[in-house]
Amino acid sequence: MKISVGNEYMDVSGRKVLILGERKTAGGLKVFAGYQIDRGKARIGQERHFKSSGRDFYGDITGHLIREADFGMTLTDYQAVILERVIEAIDTDGALPVRTGPKMFGNSMPDALITEAEIVLLDFVDSHQTGGVHLRQRNAAIDAVTERRAKCSRARIGRMEEALAWVPRFVWDHEMRLALFAYAEVKARGWDWGQYIEKRNRRMSAKKAWAKRTLYRWIEKALQQIADGLIKNGIFLTDTAGLQVARQEAESSCKSISSGLHAWSAPDEYPASSG
Repeated sequence: MKISVGNEYMDVSGRKVLILGERKTAGGLKVFAGYQIDRGKARIGQERHFKSSGRDFYGDITGHLIREADFGMTLTDYQAVILERVIEAIDTDGALPVRTGPKMFGNSMPDALITEAEIVLLDFVDSHQTGGVHLRQRNAAIDAVTERRAKCSRARIGRMEEALAWVPRFVWDHEMRLALFAYAEVKARGWDWGQYIEKRNRRMSAKKAWAKRTLYRWIEKALQQIADGLIKNGIFLTDTAGLQVARQEAESSCKSISSGLHAWSAPDEYPASSG
C-alpha cells in the first residue's frame, strides 16, 4: 500500500491515523510518523511510527496500516480492500521493467560505471564542499532500486494480475472501468485527484466532462459489482495485515421504489376510492 505524508489511514484496530512525516533507515526501510486523530482531527496520544519496505509492514501487528481512511466515497470494508488491491496493482505495474530500445536522440551509450576511486573522490568533495550531496544521491538511487525490486516480487505480480483481471471481468460499463483505473493510478502515483480531473477535461474537451461526484458514484458501483462477483465465485479477500475481510451490504443513498408502498391484507383496510 502506498503511504503519502498528509493523508489519513486506518490501522488494524480501526483507528484513524494522520501521517505527518517520513524518513528512511540505513537498511532502506521507510519509517512513517503520525498521530491518531478523532473526528475533529485533534491528536490523540503519543506519536506513532510505522515501518514499511514499500511492500510489507514490519513490527507488531498494531503498527500496520490497512487502507486510506477517506477515499471521498462511502465504502464498505470489502469495497475498500478491493480498491486498495487495484491501487497496489497499478503501483506494481508501474514498477515493472520495460523494454528499452535505441534512443531517439543523444548518446545511446550506457552511462559509465563509477569506479571505487571516483567514489572516494566524491566522498572527499562531499566532506569539504557539498555537505554530502553525492552520498545522499547514491543512497537515494540504491533505495529506489530496492523499493522497485520489492514491488516486482513474484507474489505482488501475481496479486497484480489477479486484481487487474477483476475490472474487465465484473465491471460491465466502460466508463466505470476508466474511472476506477484513473482513480487507482492517481492514488498509486501520489497525484492530486482534483487536478487530474481538471487536466483530463481540458485535454479531452471534445468528450463528456468528468465531475468528481459522478466519478465517485461510478467507482462505488464498480467496486460493488466486483465485490458481488468475488462473493459469487467464493473468493475471499484479506487486508494488508493478513486479516480476512467480512462482506457487508453496500449502503444505498437512493430511496427504494417500494419504500412508499403499503400492502393491505383485508378488504376493509383498502384506501378509500377517489371515484
